[in-house]
Amino acid sequence: MRLLKLSSILFLLLFAVSLAFADVAEGEKLFKANCTSCHAINEKVVGPALKDAHKRRKEEWLLKWIKNSPEMVQSGDPIAVQLFNDNNKIPMLPFVSLKDSEIKSIIAYIKQESENPSKPAVVATAAGTSSTVGSTTTDKPKGFYSTTTLIMLFSMALFLLVIVFVLINIKKNIQEFYTVTFPEKAAAELTEKTTAYKRTMNYKLFKKHPVVGVSFIVITFLIVLGLIGFDYGNKVVGVQIGYKPTQPINYSHQLHAGTYKINCQYCHSGADKSKQATVPSASTCMNCHMHVTASAKYNGKVSPEIQKIYDAVGWDGDKKMYDPTKKQTPIKWVRIHNLPDHAYFNHAQHVKIGKVECQACHGPIETMQVVSQQRSLQMGWCINCHREAKVDVANNDYYLKLHAELKKEGKASITVAQNGGTECGKCHY
Repeated sequence: MRLLKLSSILFLLLFAVSLAFADVAEGEKLFKANCTSCHAINEKVVGPALKDAHKRRKEEWLLKWIKNSPEMVQSGDPIAVQLFNDNNKIPMLPFVSLKDSEIKSIIAYIKQESENPSKPAVVATAAGTSSTVGSTTTDKPKGFYSTTTLIMLFSMALFLLVIVFVLINIKKNIQEFYTVTFPEKAAAELTEKTTAYKRTMNYKLFKKHPVVGVSFIVITFLIVLGLIGFDYGNKVVGVQIGYKPTQPINYSHQLHAGTYKINCQYCHSGADKSKQATVPSASTCMNCHMHVTASAKYNGKVSPEIQKIYDAVGWDGDKKMYDPTKKQTPIKWVRIHNLPDHAYFNHAQHVKIGKVECQACHGPIETMQVVSQQRSLQMGWCINCHREAKVDVANNDYYLKLHAELKKEGKASITVAQNGGTECGKCHY
């Protein structure tokens, strides 16, 4: 009996530890999906470094701040106002759709990472790419089945197996003692149990008709396995947060869009007028790089990356003219953001009509030396945006009648969802 009590206590302790691991694992997923575009644990990105944030602020304050930071700044909260001013008055996006339990799991992940030794820093190389000192990076994010999760599940399964064996052994010893002490009574009970057992489903399926029983177990197992696989695929397969492929030319958005403030639509000229944002042609690059060669950094020679553009268009950098003898070859850029074929998305509708900033979907692109996917682009992420984003009915002639009706009702605007933005046919017609 003592062994059984001890086993129960150990099981409860292991279960509590597994719940803590689960919270941290969930917090890691949420952190990477919502926070990494602006924050890191050990270094400042757009926002401040989050190391020991759980020590600097009370949990109650952090819950309010993460859920709706602009509201706290507007209310005059002194800490919120100071954070806003200290970070160049760049507003943090509100996350009103996150539950308190989800925010607490993010805080748990920050706490765990804060207590870990600092991870190797990412540095820029001379070629314009990024590398991690003393570590190996991968393009794809980790899925649900991480090493920690597998170890935790295996430990729980092993512990439960030990408990089952202990209970079986205890039952066997009790049965043997009873049979030796009361043989006649044990024999009568055995006959009665045998008769009752033959009426059970277990006997009929696995003793009388074993083929049917085994088939039932196999079919049930396949159904459960299929449901688990479907759930896993729905959450992980095709989601490429953190995907950062190597491009044929080490183009830096940080340099062009950040340092030189080149408007996104100068290169992606279709973003405000067509479904596709369009990949800029090499001739667009040549508008500047016909003259800008970065030769000062390379002893009077053209930059190796700019030379790749010259090779693609057949430009002679020395003579400053196109060479008709050189063959022109397209630059094979690698696509990063990709929606499934059955999902319709129109850039012009969002950029021109909705006035959605590029950073809302692509993250702080002006800070990226190498572009990576920042958002999940899953249907739930789009729907949450449609439920929160407002339709500008006041400055669009298309909504004159709707604007007048809203005025009568005392309303200034409606959300995209209220205007039909969550109807299936809008994106899956």
